[in-house]
Amino acid sequence: MRVYSFFLLVVIFGFVGLGTAFSSAITRQAYSSQEETIGSQLESRDAPQNLDYKCGPRWGKCPSGTCCSSAGFCGTTKAHCRSPDCMIDYGQCDAHRVPGGPPTKDIPRPHIGLVPYGPREIRSCTVPGTVALTFDDGPTRYTGDLLDLLDKYEAPATFFITGINNGKGQIDDDQLPWASLIERMVLSGHQIASHTWSHEDLSKVTSAQRIEQLERNEAALRNIIGSFPTYMRPPYSSCLPRSGCREDLGKLGYHIVLYDIDTDDYKNDDPGLIQRSKDIFDESITSGSPHTKSWLVIGHDAHEQTVHNLTEHMLQAIFRLGYRPTTLGDCLGDPRDNWYRKDSRWPGHTNKKKKKPKKGPKKSQPHQQISVDGTCGANYTCFGSPFGLCCGSFHACGNTTQHCGAGCQKDAGYCAIEAPHNGDAWDPKFPSRKSEAGSDLRTVETAAATSLCLALLVAMWM
Repeated sequence: MRVYSFFLLVVIFGFVGLGTAFSSAITRQAYSSQEETIGSQLESRDAPQNLDYKCGPRWGKCPSGTCCSSAGFCGTTKAHCRSPDCMIDYGQCDAHRVPGGPPTKDIPRPHIGLVPYGPREIRSCTVPGTVALTFDDGPTRYTGDLLDLLDKYEAPATFFITGINNGKGQIDDDQLPWASLIERMVLSGHQIASHTWSHEDLSKVTSAQRIEQLERNEAALRNIIGSFPTYMRPPYSSCLPRSGCREDLGKLGYHIVLYDIDTDDYKNDDPGLIQRSKDIFDESITSGSPHTKSWLVIGHDAHEQTVHNLTEHMLQAIFRLGYRPTTLGDCLGDPRDNWYRKDSRWPGHTNKKKKKPKKGPKKSQPHQQISVDGTCGANYTCFGSPFGLCCGSFHACGNTTQHCGAGCQKDAGYCAIEAPHNGDAWDPKFPSRKSEAGSDLRTVETAAATSLCLALLVAMWM
C-alpha cells in the first residue's frame, strides 16, 4: 500500500508541476506581449516624463544632456556615454560630438580607377603574392607599438580608423595622442581607411545616421592629414543589402572592404588563447601559392595580443612563404592618388596654427618633460615617450592594462578603458540573443524536476 501511495503521489505532483510550468510559460508569453504593447507606447515619452531615469525602447529618452547606457540607464559618466554601447536614439552619446571645421558633404566624390565602389563589396586582394594586413578600431594605446613593429619589418599596412569609439576621445583632439599616431602612419607609408565615427552597426541605423557616421570621421581625419579616405570597412562587417547601407556608401564614394582571412583575434586576446589566431592564419596562408594567390587579413590594434604577439608571427610567415606585406590599395593595384579625397579648405593637423591663450588667470601646473627612462609622475609624462602612453600606479610608462587601467595617473599620461570585447567579424556560432523558446523549455524541465523531488520527499515521509 505504501509503494502504491508513493507512485500515486509521484504521478500527481509531476503532472501538477508540469501544468504549473506550462501555465507559467503561457502567462509569461502573454505578459511579454503586453510589455511590448506598453513598450511601444513608452517609446514616445519625452524626458520630463521619464522620472525613473531608465531609457531605451521601453522607457523613452533621457533628460537633456545625459546619456543612455547600454544597460538602459541615464547618466553622464564615460560608461554611460561611450559609443557604440551608448544608445544614440535615447540620449546624448560620444557619437553625437561633431569635429571642428567645415563639413565634408560638399566635397566631390567621383568614382575613379578600376577598384569597385559600393554597393559592391571587396573581399580579397587581386595582386598575386601580396598580403594586406589591416587593423580595425584604432588608434589605441597599442598602436604605437604596432607601428614600431611594422617599421622593424619594413611592412606597410592599412589602418581602419574609428573616430571616437570606446571612450577614447576624438582622434583630432590635440590633447590626446591619436592625431600624432595617425600622422605617423601616413609618414611611414601606411594607408588610412575609415571605420566610421563611433563604430555603430550601419545596418541598424537610419540612412541619415549612416551618412553622419562617415562624414564626421571624414572631418576628423581631414583635420589631421588634410584629406579623407575612399576606403572603408563597416563595423562588425555589417552592411546588409535590405538596409540600403551599400547604396549609401557607394553614393559617398567609398570602396566597401571585408576580408578573406579573419584571425578571430578579438576572441583570443589572451596569452593562452592567441595561438588559435596564429593557427587560423597559418592554415589559410599555406593553402595557396604566392605565385597565384593573395590575402586580405583582418585584425584589431585595440587588442594587446594582436599587437604584441600575433602580428609578428604573421609577418614572419608572410616573408618565409614568399609573400610580401602591402597596403590594401597596393594589393588591389589602385594608384595611391585614388586612396584619399583632398579638402583644400582645411589645413592638416601639423599645419594648424596654435590658438592664442585666452586672457585670465592661468592654472599653476608643474612643467612636465617627456620621460627619458620610463619613469613618470610629478614632472615627467609618458606622452611622446618610447616606453608607452600610460603612467601606471607604480610610476612607470607602458601600454598594458596594468599601466592604463586601475591606478593609472591621468596627469602623467593617457588612461584608457578596457579594449572592446567584440570584433568586426560577425560569427553565427555566437548569436547575440538567447532563444526565448529554449528558455521556456528549460523552465518547464526545471519545474517538473522540482515537483518530482517534492513528491519523493512526501513519499519518504509517509
